[in-house]
Amino acid sequence: MSSLDRTVHAIGAGLLISLGLLSLRLKDPRLKRIASNLITVVGGVLLADAVLHLLPNAIAEFIYGSHR
Repeated sequence: MSSLDRTVHAIGAGLLISLGLLSLRLKDPRLKRIASNLITVVGGVLLADAVLHLLPNAIAEFIYGSHR
């Protein structure tokens, strides 16, 4: 994993933690909904990044594993 990828993961994890703690402290329902949507977006980006790393490896293993 490259240093840029580790940096993106660290920033994403930090954002998830910060937004989670912020959403617990918010009282206004509108701001709570905004924080919830941001948590969903950041989590989705991190999940998509994980899929982009895992999917090519799984496809390559399937293709080259069937040629043995």
